[in-house]
Parts: sequence; C-alpha cells; structure tokens
Amino acid sequence: MALDNLISVSFTEDELARIDRALMEMETIIKGKAVNLTPKQRQLYGRVAYEMEVWVDKTFSHMQQDPKLVPSYINMEEHTADITAHRALNPRIERLNGILQSMEDTNRLLGSDLYNNSLAYYRNLREAAKVNAVGASARYSDLKQQFPGGKKTVNN
Repeated sequence: MALDNLISVSFTEDELARIDRALMEMETIIKGKAVNLTPKQRQLYGRVAYEMEVWVDKTFSHMQQDPKLVPSYINMEEHTADITAHRALNPRIERLNGILQSMEDTNRLLGSDLYNNSLAYYRNLREAAKVNAVGASARYSDLKQQFPGGKKTVNN
C-alpha cells in the first residue's frame, strides 16, 4: 500500500542557525519588556483587538483633544506610552502568528507523514512476527507497547 507523502521539506544547517539567531535577537530585545501570564491570569485581562481597537483609538483621540476631561487618576504620559507600544506590537504579533501558523502546519504534515510511515512499518512488522521472520518478534514487542489496548490474539 503506497502512502502519500504530504510534504517534503528540509532545512540546511545554515537556515536553522539563521532562524535561531533571529529568535535569539527577538528574545534579547523583549527581555525585561514582555511578560508571561499564567493561563488563569490571561482570563483576567481582556484583549483589545478589531472593533475594540477602533474604540480605544477614538477614546485616545478624545483624551488628547480635551485633556481637561481626562480623570486625574489616568496618567496620560503612561497611557500614551501604552498605546504607542500596543500599536507597535500589533503588526509584529500578526506577522509572528502567521509564521508560527505556517511552521505548525508544516510540522503537522511532517508528523502525519512520520506517523503513517511508522504505522505502516509497525503493521508490516506485526505480519512478519506472525511468520517468525528473523528479528521481527523483538521489534514488534518493543513497538506494540505504544498500543496497550490493542486486539489480543494468540500470537500477540
């Protein structure tokens, strides 16, 4: 039974090193600036995106146009810095999300190819073990541990 090879891709050592350097550079830049929230903390804070982004920008515009209506407990300098950083990060996050999604999709197809080929080998090994092919039984016994709930037969 022929298996479809869903994807064929490779990376040179130089390409992988360049990716690693780019990631290291990004990590260096954001170190001390970016935070890592716990999953529970992420639920506490809303995300400003899409329609809310327009509203926040409009609110900021009103705040700038008539500062006397801004409550005294809002630090406008900090608010301006926050909105500037937020606007700066958004397009970069979108780019990174696109890169991450394509890498994950590629890896998913690679994993599917690997699993299907491994499963084909495993099934072939099972049949070889049934006819006592040299070396097949030990290899089959080693690999069948992945499927503990499999069918129980006399030869298993």
